[in-house]
Amino acid sequence: MFPDPPYPGFTWRITHHMGRVTPAHLYHTLWAANRFSGDADPAARINDYLIANRQWTPNIREDSGQPDAWRDYQQSLSELGLIYSLTATRAITLTPLGMAFLDGSMGFSETMTLQALRFQYPNGHHVALGAAGGTGGGREGGTLATVQWLAGVRLRPAALVWSVIRRLGDIGSVPELSVADLQCYLMRCATNGEAAACAQAIETGRTSGPGLPPAGNLRNAQDWAKFLGGTLIFSRDPGRPTRLTLSDFGRAHAEEIDGICAALAAPGSFWEPGGMATEDRLRWYSEFGGIDLSIPALPDPTTAAEDTRTEFVGGPEEDDLRGGAPPGSPGGAVRLRPFGAGELPTPPPGGATIQSVYRADLATSAHRLHDEMVLLIAQTCSAKGARVFDDPSSVDLLIAHRQVEFLVEVKSVTQRNLAPRLRYALGQALHYDWLRARESDSPRRIVIALAARINADSWPVDFLNAHLGVDLLGLESGRLRVHSRSPESLELFG
Repeated sequence: MFPDPPYPGFTWRITHHMGRVTPAHLYHTLWAANRFSGDADPAARINDYLIANRQWTPNIREDSGQPDAWRDYQQSLSELGLIYSLTATRAITLTPLGMAFLDGSMGFSETMTLQALRFQYPNGHHVALGAAGGTGGGREGGTLATVQWLAGVRLRPAALVWSVIRRLGDIGSVPELSVADLQCYLMRCATNGEAAACAQAIETGRTSGPGLPPAGNLRNAQDWAKFLGGTLIFSRDPGRPTRLTLSDFGRAHAEEIDGICAALAAPGSFWEPGGMATEDRLRWYSEFGGIDLSIPALPDPTTAAEDTRTEFVGGPEEDDLRGGAPPGSPGGAVRLRPFGAGELPTPPPGGATIQSVYRADLATSAHRLHDEMVLLIAQTCSAKGARVFDDPSSVDLLIAHRQVEFLVEVKSVTQRNLAPRLRYALGQALHYDWLRARESDSPRRIVIALAARINADSWPVDFLNAHLGVDLLGLESGRLRVHSRSPESLELFG
């Protein structure tokens, strides 16, 4: 029988609120979470905002008699990796992806589609053992994540659904999946490598019958179908809501999406639970909620959008146009001041992360992710005794350490805008370096910082480090990752 589930009770656990996510609801819920995260009672302020703006019904709770939409719907934000779960950290804290979504550098459809494809089992969001998630064949102790890892589960459900539908079309079967197919066939798979065998089993059941009995949880299968139907690449016919097919966008860009799914199925791409201490859960949200440049870019989603206002509810991100020449300063000027972001927090044991330096008072910033990355770099260097300066009109950071100056230009990027923004960052940094050379004879290094995960073998690393002799900082598991051939840079940022 095509294969037995990886362990008794295995299913695709997911919150049922995921199928109700809309562009306006997602944006406003995240905006309110960010805006009121520093308040004494953020939940009350968030509820008031959501109800006043008609984003959710009051949702009066029987136990308290008070409206609590936030309590119910915050799960969608953490499930999508836009905030760190409040079960892992007390303060409401946006992930890099959450900040990018608010900034308008990632649109709604792209965010939903990428996060659906990236979502994996095991993960750091669903960790509690129980009847809904199975017990792993009687294994004692541990968490759901560790049970799944030890059982060999390395699965991205959305990528599996895509591959199975594509394979069904290749073998001449109807290229669609029902909720029953998800429950009876796909929820038996432990890895994405079983897609071809799964498609063949479905076709055998369709033509020869009888089909296989249910393996996973029906409610989970229904919720996943709703979730995937809200992405760019899948479609649910209103007349047949229990069936998933490829969308027009998905069919038009099938080969590109095949490449994304192949990259996401690679064994080394999966998050590993570790010992499942709190830091492991925080690492999950940092990784899943980060910008990952190792994943091929989705085709431009605005080509499928009827109205770009639904993609960018708060408006698309504007480019950082600082660095123009002020009157009376031919070519511009760098006017340094001690870093003016206020007192930097004391680094926690193990060093600073984007989560540990998160600042609620940046809620209204037009470039939240950029500013948080600046804070992380400043805190990291300050903790090592460096002197940190900035100029609101030009240089993001100038850091003086051991007789060397480091001129840092920070950019938030996505897979799609990486090349143009990297070129722009280099132009700015070279200009500022020229201006600074008028005032300082100190040896100086140019540092480009991208608020995203960057693989060591990727082209930006070779381009900057080897070809130009420029340092590159990335963001990996919420921490700074330095790519450099300079011992001074490795010491300061590493």
